[in-house]
Amino acid sequence: MTESLLQAFCMLGVALGIGAGFLLRALVPLTQLLKEWIEVPGKMLLQMLQMFGLPLIVTSVLAGVTGLNTRMSRKTAIITGSFICGSTLMVIILGMFLALTIKPGVTKNEEDLRNTDSKEESTFILHVIMQDLIRNMVPENFFQAFFEQYETEIIQVETKPGLSLDPKLNGTETKLVGRYVDGPNMLGLVIWSFAIGIMLNRVGHEARITVEAIQCLNDAIKIIVNWILWYLPIGVMFLITEHVLGIKDWRAVLKLTKLVGVVFAGEAIQAFVLFPVIYFILTRRNPFLIFKHISRALTTAFIIASSAATLPVTLQCCEENVKVDKKLCRLMLPIVTSINRTGMAFYEVVAVVFIAQLNDITLEVGQIIAIGLCSAFVTFGTAGVPAKGAVTTIMVLTSVGLPAKDAVHLVVFEWLLDHFTTMVNILTNMMGVIVIHFLWEADMLALEERQRTDKVRSNNDLELDLTCLEPDDDLIPSASSPSGSISPK
Repeated sequence: MTESLLQAFCMLGVALGIGAGFLLRALVPLTQLLKEWIEVPGKMLLQMLQMFGLPLIVTSVLAGVTGLNTRMSRKTAIITGSFICGSTLMVIILGMFLALTIKPGVTKNEEDLRNTDSKEESTFILHVIMQDLIRNMVPENFFQAFFEQYETEIIQVETKPGLSLDPKLNGTETKLVGRYVDGPNMLGLVIWSFAIGIMLNRVGHEARITVEAIQCLNDAIKIIVNWILWYLPIGVMFLITEHVLGIKDWRAVLKLTKLVGVVFAGEAIQAFVLFPVIYFILTRRNPFLIFKHISRALTTAFIIASSAATLPVTLQCCEENVKVDKKLCRLMLPIVTSINRTGMAFYEVVAVVFIAQLNDITLEVGQIIAIGLCSAFVTFGTAGVPAKGAVTTIMVLTSVGLPAKDAVHLVVFEWLLDHFTTMVNILTNMMGVIVIHFLWEADMLALEERQRTDKVRSNNDLELDLTCLEPDDDLIPSASSPSGSISPK
């Protein structure tokens, strides 16, 4: 109910922002002072979300890694983690391929201009980008990575005639200048958040207080973000108003329909091609028969647009209709429902690339990898955040150093897309659990039985161990000796 109310307020904010923008354009002379005051509420929203975006991602990764051992056995953790990482990786690659191939944020004329602008330096720049990527994997300081990242700048320096080794440079020489620039080092933060989480798991019970503190901090940040979201409709209204006042080229609005088409095409490929093919390869069964058994869960997910709220129906369909083991369902489905959201991950990748194309930004290899990582981990870390589309996109854009302002355009279609992405999330997770049940059910049952027998020792073992407590009649008289005295040797 709360999430639906918030979505309704956001749509109302969009409508009011569009109306206010057109009214101001028609009736009021636009001065620079008026534009600056209209920008203030929208900037407040972006700054609040950016302030808590990175802490939310880092604490979510830490809480997720440190919480694995307490929820399930090691083998089930490996199986579940492999499913989550594998499905998310495939979806992110699919999203990158479609977004960079179809280019929803670029028109034909803009693409031709970009191709003529720069075709040189690509092979030379590639190895520099990879070096920066490797350096940023190991930041000098974990806290510094929240604010700065290492970047190598390629500059041309004038040289005296005849000193340059390359005659083509005509008195210039290329130099590489490395320095720290503003912007979070998301790659280093994610890698070392994982590493710290694994180390805390290895410490075990002694790190319990630290683990609980991280999980409490993650929950507290989610609560703060939820409070900020009630300001979202107001901020969205002023951001939309600002954009309407600043629109000079309506092609940006028309590009949104192309974005929606790409998102729908990608979600359809996931639901009807990618995961059904994987299901068929692993189980040798018709994947489309599953749709009939889980149709009620898919319908519920589409109506309420919430994976968590659909969980009771999802459990019921898996246990009663598909006949998946109850223990496996109740162990895995709550975890993958709160972490694995392939539909949302695909949407985030396409949306971020769309915003970059909208701003005429050519993405480099390092930025593409960073977008993929951030899109994955922002979907892992925002389980309790309603109306997630524009909010998580702002987090990803901020993390990879792209302009977050234009993410407000996505609010127009967010309500519609959210219903379809939620349905794809549920379908992917249910197919994954069914495949795991089919492939590893016997192994997991054997592991569970072995763990049970290891804890309960047999009576024979106990009798053998207790023989050391029986007295030696040669040294100590037993209770059965009549006199209880020691016989002389």
